[in-house]
Amino acid sequence: MLKKFVFKTKFLALAAGILLGIVSCEKDLKDMGVNLVDNAVFTTGKFTPAVVSYVRNIDRNKTNAMPDYLLGTYRDNQFGKIEASVVGQLSLPEENPDFGTNAVIDSVLFDIPIPAHVKKASGAKSLPEFELDSVWTKGNATFQLDVYELGTFLNTWNPEDPATAMAYFSDDNFIKKNPATPLFSGLVSPSPTDTLTIIKRYKYPNYPDLSEKVLYKTDSIKKSVLAPSLKLTFDNATIKALFQDVAAGADFASNGNFQHYFRGLYFDVHESTQADAALMILKMTAANMTIYYSYDEIKDEAENEDLDGNGVNGESDVHVRKPKSLVFPMNGIKANLYNRDYSGSELETILATTDINQGSERLYVQGAAGSHAVIKLFGEDADNNGVPDELEMIRQNNWLINDAKLSLYIDKEHTPSWVPERLYLYNIGAEENTQIADAMPQAMVNIGGELKRDADNQPEKYVFSLREYMTALLHPDSETPLYDLGLKVFDQHDIPHNTTLYDTILRKYDANPKGVVLKGNLPLTDEQRVQLEIFYSKAN
Repeated sequence: MLKKFVFKTKFLALAAGILLGIVSCEKDLKDMGVNLVDNAVFTTGKFTPAVVSYVRNIDRNKTNAMPDYLLGTYRDNQFGKIEASVVGQLSLPEENPDFGTNAVIDSVLFDIPIPAHVKKASGAKSLPEFELDSVWTKGNATFQLDVYELGTFLNTWNPEDPATAMAYFSDDNFIKKNPATPLFSGLVSPSPTDTLTIIKRYKYPNYPDLSEKVLYKTDSIKKSVLAPSLKLTFDNATIKALFQDVAAGADFASNGNFQHYFRGLYFDVHESTQADAALMILKMTAANMTIYYSYDEIKDEAENEDLDGNGVNGESDVHVRKPKSLVFPMNGIKANLYNRDYSGSELETILATTDINQGSERLYVQGAAGSHAVIKLFGEDADNNGVPDELEMIRQNNWLINDAKLSLYIDKEHTPSWVPERLYLYNIGAEENTQIADAMPQAMVNIGGELKRDADNQPEKYVFSLREYMTALLHPDSETPLYDLGLKVFDQHDIPHNTTLYDTILRKYDANPKGVVLKGNLPLTDEQRVQLEIFYSKAN
């Protein structure tokens, strides 16, 4: 009886072990590329295909319908100079605005909020201290700015194809109306302390003679949320002629009429000196032009009142000066213009000497119509069949791709101080640049590209995961085309935006002006040269 019990116990234990082994094997199969590689049936390895990399200039980017816009200028030894200008439409605050009786403009300010964060919280009796975000300066932190009336009408729809929205690009040409008489001209410098607006209000005892004026009020205007801004003072007489004098007419009867009449503003930026620079990313959608003016309100004085200050109480129909303002928001169409000049820069030399067949020692990558890197994989196609010979060889191996990583190290001796926090990879197509599979949300893989730092917290490299792309590309029966890869500064528009079908076309935005110098594919002895590492498993 005891022997039979022992035998049954051993049998059950054996059966349980076999069942456990089957379950374990199934788990290995489900977790292919993780647990399966430990099975003695498979061996693992790493392969580094041939890579050639070089730099190409980008002539233009799409620059309308953006959340943020560049304004200002910057120059460095690596990338040369960029000057970023803006054009944009104003909108009517109301139809046919009534300026009132004897209205005179006190001041006209164009206000552009500067993104900032509180550096030091305010106490009971002090204002908070701000630190500006996304502002790059050097020297006296200035640039020359001229603001003109825009002479080009900004279309919402493409006149050549009315069914599609109009696109504006960084190298488009726009007309300056009355270029000899700008609304504003001067040196501009961003300041974290410029948070208040002071407006002096006047009355004119001999109206309509404006030669004499008497200060009757000083307004200290601050926003509901205190923050610094860039404030430009426009010419009063010009705004009077363009706005106040014709406000009752047909041009101000609707917003459409107004934007055909006053087509917008052209913020034209130039470098003040090569030693100075100030470049800012601004939310131009929150910018506005405010006309501060005073007008007469007719009132009857009480017996003990002297509202007009003439020393006589109790008068009837006296003219009392009242302050008012009209705000014209810049919430219409806007576009950025980038003037790039590589003269005397390292990038100028690289573009002139790069060999696209052999590659380059350094890759210069910068946004805002700057430069991208091109990365060619798998070497030559000696038999001219359209597929590189190295890729054909790999496809015959029937590898299981566990991972694929493209690593790009920063050339610390050449790179500027303001490196981007993320780069982006894409396919360079013959007609349209397209997304890589690993960047698409349905791939459930993070393509990466974020800046990685070393042990001293210094910028070190960018790493991309290309497992999905390499799995499809290296399959023995693959029909996935091999494209050259483009490398650019990440823009928020790069993320595929369609929540159901996912747009595979890379949009033509690239507004981040930051730049980085990376190590290229040469020399071959440099362990930090650009490399693609393919980790695989293969059946024995």
